[in-house]
Amino acid sequence: MSVDMDRIVSAVGEARAQGKARGIKFEQSFDFSVSFRKKEMDISKPENRFNQELTLPNRLYPPAKVCAFGDGDFAAAARTAGVERVVSKEEIPRIGEEKRERKSLARNYDYFIASTDTMPLIGRYLGQALGSRGKMPKPFPPQADLTGAVSQYQRTVRIRMRSTPTFHVKVGHERMTDKEIAENIMAVLNLVDSKGHTPKIGDMIVKTTMGPPVRITSWR
Repeated sequence: MSVDMDRIVSAVGEARAQGKARGIKFEQSFDFSVSFRKKEMDISKPENRFNQELTLPNRLYPPAKVCAFGDGDFAAAARTAGVERVVSKEEIPRIGEEKRERKSLARNYDYFIASTDTMPLIGRYLGQALGSRGKMPKPFPPQADLTGAVSQYQRTVRIRMRSTPTFHVKVGHERMTDKEIAENIMAVLNLVDSKGHTPKIGDMIVKTTMGPPVRITSWR
């Protein structure tokens, strides 16, 4: 990589200090953005667009919200694993028939998991609401150990590039150390590098929710 960890840690620390200097009363998140040079990043080509999930090395705060569909042992295992909500098989048709409730469900949770026997109902009643957001659940057998899967989702972010050669992603929170946040940023950069796009980067910026942007580096 063209940027070392010390520089990233320094930029995170500067962003933290500038965010606090503004007297914000609430705890802030850290956002990371990467902009690519337009002449070198033709996003009309699908292979140049980012739209994928990435599991970060350090858990964000608050962690991503996970909802589970299932009953019995699967539901119990999901609760033990730390999901935010469990939707029973019986509830799926009712939620699917209520437009406001199915949209709320799809909007309020980041990831969904499901026991295999609920998938036909989910596809029938919630497929459009979840599928349009890229949130169709991953199926698991009824006796699955869900702890590892939920923990992974709680550290997962979606990196998505829309109409411009830029993406923004949450990489931390004030409760995390500068090094933890920097490690999450490096994981994002490693993904960019794995696709061969590092030489096309124009700017990399980190900032708190209400703080000013801090440039990590620029190759413009």
